[in-house]
Amino acid sequence: MTSKPGLLARMLGRGSRAPVVASLAAAVLNQPLLVQPSIGEALVGGYLEGKVTSDDSVLKADRFEVSGPDGQPVGVAQNLIGVINLSGAMVNRPMPGPSGSGPVSYAAVRDTFDELLNDDAVTSIILRLDTPGGMASGCFDLVDHIFEARGRKPVYALVDDHAYSAGFALASACDEIWISRTGGVGSVGVVRYHHDWSGNNAQIGLKVTPLFAGARKVDFNPNFPLSEEAHAEAMVDLEDMRTMFVDTVARNLGMEADAVSATEAACYRGQAAVAVGFATRLGTWHDLIAHLGAAEAAPPPAPGNPEQDEEAEAAVAAAAAPPVPDAAPAPPAAVVENPAAALAAAVASSELPPALAVAVLRRQAQPGETAEAAIEYATAVQDACAATLRGDETLAASFIEKNTDLDTVRTQLLSMKAEEGRATQVITAQPASMADQRVAQIKAQLDPTNIYKNRGN
Repeated sequence: MTSKPGLLARMLGRGSRAPVVASLAAAVLNQPLLVQPSIGEALVGGYLEGKVTSDDSVLKADRFEVSGPDGQPVGVAQNLIGVINLSGAMVNRPMPGPSGSGPVSYAAVRDTFDELLNDDAVTSIILRLDTPGGMASGCFDLVDHIFEARGRKPVYALVDDHAYSAGFALASACDEIWISRTGGVGSVGVVRYHHDWSGNNAQIGLKVTPLFAGARKVDFNPNFPLSEEAHAEAMVDLEDMRTMFVDTVARNLGMEADAVSATEAACYRGQAAVAVGFATRLGTWHDLIAHLGAAEAAPPPAPGNPEQDEEAEAAVAAAAAPPVPDAAPAPPAAVVENPAAALAAAVASSELPPALAVAVLRRQAQPGETAEAAIEYATAVQDACAATLRGDETLAASFIEKNTDLDTVRTQLLSMKAEEGRATQVITAQPASMADQRVAQIKAQLDPTNIYKNRGN
């Protein structure tokens, strides 16, 4: 038997009916993959060996009632957050078999997304990701589908573990990408594997003679070494696929394609992902849920909405504009009766950068707080960020808008500073030496000779 999936099926006692093993091998070998190599190859090997099953790939939709800062439900009863939990590698269509439903499919993700999108009780959607990526086939169709749904409901990607390659493509289609300090994104590249089993065939005394018509008919056949022509063709295909990937991410994130391409499929964690433009802001699951709850409790302009941003900035500009000549000054009582106007005037006369000024106006009003106290709080957050992370206005604005306690701000900044040396460099899932070792282990595990030996055959 020369088919390695078939051989593995027999060795694992799955008989001839092992569609997960056989169909997955057909889908991933010699096919373009949008996957982070060191994690993805281990997962592929695990599925082929039966060590990874459907229990390791999860697609689950939940609905949560929106709560305000006090933890109490906000608004009407039908006011829910829809959450799509996606874990594990992804394939185009379902691959059910004896070991379960197989890896998560893009088709199932689309059905789940549409269900939440069309549910009037769901006001926003979170795509919570923990995936190294998956097949190229079907990925961009799903990404375009999510991207085209922008504007119907706020859609957030939450990366509190990792979303690489195809997983990052899905995240980029969302309105915002929230990432934890240790979360990973990126790997905008394409990989393809050709398994040459001719050496193993020779060891077991098996000779395969191809009978074919058409010079390219047996290109990529695993029983023969890869020809130079087939290799060149594969590289052209991979470059075309990578260009499509780069252009899609650039469109979704509003970046230049050259900037995305220049990352050379690198992976980024936490603040480094925000800095390179691959994430909107730092935040955990609890931060995002709190943000959505506060947004429902008091509807300030939504982050990332250009029209609302312009309205907030216009309010600052209007408050800062000089009075019209001969116009009668507003009585002091008007300022007292309108705290929002007093805050806008105080912000306009402050030295806060525009991004922080808008964040102050978006921040939920605090009982008994004066405009001067709000400015003082924002300035303290700005100073803390400047001292720790060289004045990152995006991060400071996020803290201010969420009204993060100053002690919490300082604690988080110190943690970020401790990781700064590692986070500002390209970080992959495993060191190069460990990845090499893993590749060698996988090849050894897939060697039929070793399989026979380990099973005592």
